[in-house]
Amino acid sequence: MMFAELDFEEFRLRIPFVCRMCGECCRKLSKVIYDPRTGKVYIEDLEFDYIEGVEEYKDFQHPIRIVCPFLKDNKCTIYQIRPKSCREYPLLTGDLGVNCPALKSFKRFLNAFKAKRVEFKVVEGELEPTCIPEEFLKIFKSLNPTKEELEAFMRLNKVEKSLNLVMTTKHKGP
Repeated sequence: MMFAELDFEEFRLRIPFVCRMCGECCRKLSKVIYDPRTGKVYIEDLEFDYIEGVEEYKDFQHPIRIVCPFLKDNKCTIYQIRPKSCREYPLLTGDLGVNCPALKSFKRFLNAFKAKRVEFKVVEGELEPTCIPEEFLKIFKSLNPTKEELEAFMRLNKVEKSLNLVMTTKHKGP
């Protein structure tokens, strides 16, 4: 899971990055190299024997960068072992010219809160949710998140009605 952890004096708020599965990053930023001389596909430190979908490159005389052949129906078929560059895009790398719609939404959420410090994180597995005041949830909901964004927000944060929100943050709105 990718998210930003916003540090307020007494609270930490986690804003999730939720991929829209448009596949643009896989098409535009692919680091997949196909070597027709060996018939192998290379991605960073991973090596694969023949992969379906590379036939059109068989007549090349040298290795060539190709659109990721592991992208099927805008989903990664090797998600559990995807390369580091894929795991870190776009939070730790920036947009890199993809024009990622999920990153635009994520930045809109971040801009609604003024935290003392923001840390971007990529974490595998489940996390213990952080406790937040109800007001943070109201602000987040006012930004019209998708169902998936709201569900991810609730997995990362636990609303504690007893927490009082005292901060100078101004809600900018959508």
